[in-house]
Amino acid sequence: MLKYNRFKYFFGAAFFLVLACMYTTGFFYWWVIVLMISIWLIYISVGAFRMRAGIFLTSICSIKSHNENTLLTFDDGPDPEITPQILDTLRGLNAKAIFFCIGNKVEKHPEIVFRIANEGHIVANHTYKHSNFFGFSSTERIKKEIEDTEQSITDITKRSYKLFRPPFGVTNPNIARATKALDYKVIGWNVRSFDTVSRNRLGVLKRIMKNLKSGDIILFHDTVLITPSILKDFILLARNKGFTFEIPSEIYLSKQ
Repeated sequence: MLKYNRFKYFFGAAFFLVLACMYTTGFFYWWVIVLMISIWLIYISVGAFRMRAGIFLTSICSIKSHNENTLLTFDDGPDPEITPQILDTLRGLNAKAIFFCIGNKVEKHPEIVFRIANEGHIVANHTYKHSNFFGFSSTERIKKEIEDTEQSITDITKRSYKLFRPPFGVTNPNIARATKALDYKVIGWNVRSFDTVSRNRLGVLKRIMKNLKSGDIILFHDTVLITPSILKDFILLARNKGFTFEIPSEIYLSKQ
């Protein structure tokens, strides 16, 4: 949170200085106060909803690659219907991925989680409940959700990579403190498929392919009906352009 702390202290000092000047001169410029509050709110919003900004924590949102490699990631599973289809596609096309799984779903579908790991993919942490209000949780609550999920994953796969992706990509000081205390790597993305909000398969595919480049981390969801068919076409098209789909050691090496 170094970036956030620096801004917080700088902003606080600047705000105090502005108030002191107004008090000394006897003039109150309300628009200056509104402007400064607006700057603060914009900064906090960018930090909360844009992981790549790195305001509250450092996350990996792209990978180093010298051979046109890209990283496939799937959120919100495992799903008893969709996840096996995705695994079939990945196995058939010899591609690897990271699955950011929700803890209570891990416990409901241990056989799918075992298959994910057994087929050479990584099972990672996506909180226990994926609550819409996760961003408002205390540090201790966040730690418990991460720890409970990791325990469920480890019980099945016998391995912990300590990789975490916050729900909706939201970050804040509490999430930063929790992941730092537990020594987790936070994984983001820089290419979002929008497979959860669009039912236009070709539109989603074109969006992903449009600016695809080496080192991209691509966000899919293994809970959406159209995702398996999009995935197969995407991998085939990208392979024709020379792209590969492996999990680079920079992601997991230090956490084995």
